[in-house]
Amino acid sequence: MKNLRKWAFLALTTTALISCNNDDDSMGNENEGTHVSAVLKFEHSLGLGDEFTLTDSEDNQQNLELTKFKFIVSDVKVTTTNDEVVALSNNDAAELIDLANADETDVVRMYLTGIPEGSYKSISFGVGVSQEVASGSTENQIKLMELAEQDSEDMVWSWNPNSYIFSKIEATNLDVTTTAPTNLQIHVGNKGGVDGFRTVELIFPETLTIASKISPSIHTNVSIEKLFTPDAPGIEVAYDAIGAHGGTDDASINFSDNYANIFEIEHLHPNEAAINLEDVEMDNHAHDDEDSEDSHSH
Repeated sequence: MKNLRKWAFLALTTTALISCNNDDDSMGNENEGTHVSAVLKFEHSLGLGDEFTLTDSEDNQQNLELTKFKFIVSDVKVTTTNDEVVALSNNDAAELIDLANADETDVVRMYLTGIPEGSYKSISFGVGVSQEVASGSTENQIKLMELAEQDSEDMVWSWNPNSYIFSKIEATNLDVTTTAPTNLQIHVGNKGGVDGFRTVELIFPETLTIASKISPSIHTNVSIEKLFTPDAPGIEVAYDAIGAHGGTDDASINFSDNYANIFEIEHLHPNEAAINLEDVEMDNHAHDDEDSEDSHSH
C-alpha cells in the first residue's frame, strides 16, 4: 500500500508538471508572431480632397483637388553601421502606399519584418518595380502582383496586364473656364521608352537599432508638391508640359526624377514597443469591418 501511495504521488506530480508545461507552451504560443522589425511611416503633405495650385510655362495658375495618390514600394534595403547591405524580399517587404488608406494625419504605415538585429544607418527602396524584377521570376513577384491587382487591377496597364504602373497622381480641375486644362492624371511606369523606376535612399539622423523587444519607427515626410516644383536637385515640371495623361517623354522623365526627392526623414522613434505583424493585420481587418458597417448604415 505504501508503494502504491508513492507511485500515485509520483503520477500526480508528473501530471501536474506536464499540465504546467502545457500551460507554459500555450502562453508562449499566444505571444508568438512575426516581429515587426521597424515601421516606415509616410506622412503626406496633402490629403485626398486637399486643394493645390500648379503653374504652366506662361505662369498661369491652375487650381486642382487631389483625388488619388499612390505608389508601389519595392527592393527595400537597409545598411548597417558597418556598411553591410541587407536586402529584404519583395514577397515580404513590398507595399502599395495609397493615400486612400491614410489615417487622419495623412500617414500610411509600412511594416518591415525580417531585418537582422543590429545597428543601421540608412534605408533605400524603389518607387515602382525595376525591370530586373519585372522580367525575372514570377515567384519573386507574388506580393507585387497582388498589390498591383488590388482595386480592380488599378496598378497595371489595361493594354498590358503584365506591366506595372509604378505611381499615380490624379486631381480634379477646379477652374471651370473654357481655357483651363482637363483633370490631372499622371501614371508612371515603364512604357514608351521611359522607365519611371527610381531608387530612394534615406540616411537616418541617428543610428537605428533593430532588436526583438522594440519596433522602432521611421517618420518620413512625403512632399507631394515637390513632384512639380522640386528643391535642387530636380527640374520644375510645368502643367502644360505634363498634360492630362503624362505629356512628353521628357516631362515623364523629369517627373520620375523628382519622385526620388520628395521623401525626407523627419525623425526616428527608436524605442517604440515591439509589435507583431499578425496583430496589425487583425487590427486593420477590424477597422475594415467597422468601415463596412458604417457604410451600410448610411
